[in-house]
Amino acid sequence: MAATTSPLLHTLGIIMVTTRVLAAPPPAAPSPRALVFARNPIRTPLPSEQPLPLPPTGGRLAHPWLEAMSCVIPEARPPFTEDARFPPERACSLQATARSDSRGDFTARPRQAPDEAAPEAFAEASLFFHAATTLHYFRTLGWKRPWPAGKPPLRLVANVRMPSRDGKSLVPWGDALYVPAREADAHDTIWFGQGPSVNIAHDGDTIAHEVIHALLEPFLPRSPWRLDAFGADGSPGAIDEGLADYFAAAISGDPFIGEHAVRDAESWRSRNIHTLARCPEALVGQRHVDSLLLSSALWALREPSPPSQQAALDRAVLVTLQSFHPASALSFERFLEALVTTLSREHPELVGPARETFSHRGLLPACPRVLALEPEKSLSGSSGAFVAPGGRTLGVQGLAPGLLQFHVRVPPGTTALSLRFRSGAPRPPPDLEVTPFHPVVLARRHQPLQWHPDSSRNHASADITLDLPSGTSKSARIETEGASDVFLQVANAGELDGWYDHLSLAFESAAPAPGATPEPAPRLPAACWGGMGGAGAWLGAWLWRRRQRSPSA
Repeated sequence: MAATTSPLLHTLGIIMVTTRVLAAPPPAAPSPRALVFARNPIRTPLPSEQPLPLPPTGGRLAHPWLEAMSCVIPEARPPFTEDARFPPERACSLQATARSDSRGDFTARPRQAPDEAAPEAFAEASLFFHAATTLHYFRTLGWKRPWPAGKPPLRLVANVRMPSRDGKSLVPWGDALYVPAREADAHDTIWFGQGPSVNIAHDGDTIAHEVIHALLEPFLPRSPWRLDAFGADGSPGAIDEGLADYFAAAISGDPFIGEHAVRDAESWRSRNIHTLARCPEALVGQRHVDSLLLSSALWALREPSPPSQQAALDRAVLVTLQSFHPASALSFERFLEALVTTLSREHPELVGPARETFSHRGLLPACPRVLALEPEKSLSGSSGAFVAPGGRTLGVQGLAPGLLQFHVRVPPGTTALSLRFRSGAPRPPPDLEVTPFHPVVLARRHQPLQWHPDSSRNHASADITLDLPSGTSKSARIETEGASDVFLQVANAGELDGWYDHLSLAFESAAPAPGATPEPAPRLPAACWGGMGGAGAWLGAWLWRRRQRSPSA
């Protein structure tokens, strides 16, 4: 509409308004679309075209924040080195194989059967779509830029397999792995495996989980473990995994994580955060298992809330993590106490439910990491075994403390107690010169063991230290000397991690009974492999070398 006035009409005080067709603004170009599984092949088994939350450029799946590629195996690749602990990029070249069609969309269909030898354009589209959806969600929480200006885009790599243990071939790999940038490569990279029957790049939950690791990595401690007066505390690593699961579930609206990915991997890779996990009963020392303490507590607070309060809680969790200093002091109770403080300032209506939820799950005011050990019962971890971290994992010299202490109430007239358990360790990587797992039983009468982690060599205030002989079945005899309470811990004199389970207890009021016949050697619990990332002990060693950073985060 335009206003026109002649001089005569103007003198008469009349303004004539006429209408005319003005040039309409050009219609907004439709968002490029991609054919993907909207969630994963289990929840949404039929692929559908979805708009891409970030516009790709150049006819390929690339954006200043993200780029999707495939690990392409060259036909005439150089022979493998004998050292199997090399990065996957040395076994393939990174290529962007997905291309847009005439409409600018990415509509390649998934292969009916996995083909380990060839890349899949559908997998690249899936990586880009779910990663972009994750970044979009964080932008709705107020996070305007995922990375600092000028930082190279996050690389998402599909079709990854791993070198075999002897380094002479490639084998299926049913896992995903986030690797921060290093000196030789400025890109943060997430590798998505190609398993025997599952392409991890098809699983939206797993993609979101790994992208969230990349987003939150600058605000988390550099070490997944910390030391305190009770011993080794794995809550930093568990918080990392728990927040990745929580936000992935918040994005999808579904508490089930990794249903598709688990088909080629250990059962713990599929997690349902709609559960009741209590501290310390749920602790085992495996970060993915222990993460349920945090993710399930946050989900229990979020799920019954209206959408506005759900978004408020998500923002509060993010604000709390970004403002937490120093990151090296992060633990379950400190993080949740800081979150309650954030809520009291910004959303006081959530403070009461938050304190009730966290207290009911044993996380506030604190989780002392002490379990009751009773006679005539066998105690194992919630996922089958307890992890015993080694000196290399904890960054300590001398004796590495255990995650848990075990409290024994001693009946009157008892002269000694006999502790039995099983133990073992993954096979160490070839040619790695480190000492293996070596369990040591510590005991203190009357009160819990107290560690002094600030000393040059870690040590505990133990009354008794028992260095146990080799073998799967272990036994230790502790004189009670009239004490009504005894506290025990399985520590590790080796550099490598191990595991233990089936703790049992017997009391003596006279001479000790003869030793029982040793039990047959058990199979290695799956939870112990979890600490190695699911790809074997050699891959765990490579990751440690690659990601090792200063312990003073």
